[in-house]
Amino acid sequence: MANELVLRNQRVTDDEHGNICLNDIWAIAGSPENLRPANWHRQKRTEALEAVLKERIVFLKHNPSESDEIPTYCVQGRGGKAKSFAHPVLALDYAEALNPALGVEVKEVFLRYRANDIGLANDILDRIHEQVQEDEMRVQMRGEITKRNKELAGHSKRAGVQAWQYAELHNSGYRGLYNGLDADGIHRLKKLTKNQNILDHMGAAEASANAFRITQAKLRMDREKPKTPDEAFAIAHDAGVRVRKTMEEVGGIMPENMPVADSIKVAEKRLEKNKALLPKKK
Repeated sequence: MANELVLRNQRVTDDEHGNICLNDIWAIAGSPENLRPANWHRQKRTEALEAVLKERIVFLKHNPSESDEIPTYCVQGRGGKAKSFAHPVLALDYAEALNPALGVEVKEVFLRYRANDIGLANDILDRIHEQVQEDEMRVQMRGEITKRNKELAGHSKRAGVQAWQYAELHNSGYRGLYNGLDADGIHRLKKLTKNQNILDHMGAAEASANAFRITQAKLRMDREKPKTPDEAFAIAHDAGVRVRKTMEEVGGIMPENMPVADSIKVAEKRLEKNKALLPKKK
């Protein structure tokens, strides 16, 4: 073995690649039968975490072939003498799965022993956490926009807006927020196809700005009670203008310049996967 760690006065070995012996950690945790290294490695959550780890290693090394040369998990030996070795990031996760307190101790040992490994682990978890926050906000705002748009349509209906005029109602708000661009203009600028809904491809910040303008338009219609469709359209437009002005005043990126996000359906699936990768709150 290349090196030895000491945890709770017991040795934790690693192999020539720097992968940590999971059997040693398992023994220190009391050898729970339901969490043998092989059983843990077959879990879907572990498979997903390992996939993210490999992607991150490729990104850091800028060499996909190199990442294939060093396994993130391997078994040495056969039968009762077989031992599982895993990348330190996976070993940290395994220790936490065995016992949260043991996970903390393993992390502290790695901080002293190999700072680069703990740095990668934290980097991966930080990036997953950031993506979870972004996707959570996107999903929340997408639902909020759908709800607020229905409420806005109800208020505009009282002003005489017909169903066939709802497109103009939405476009009025878009023009105010997007500096004159309507839905078609936004589609062209952001290079979205006809089948791609603008709202489904907004990042969290852009979706929040749109949710805010729609809410403000709805509140103003409720207060001023417009009598004609043109008055309703004017309120929707003005709400967009005012939100845009606020964004300009705080020095934010204008919505038309914000990057196109992947589909909200992709975000929902990614959110479900990534939330399972984050450490459980105790």
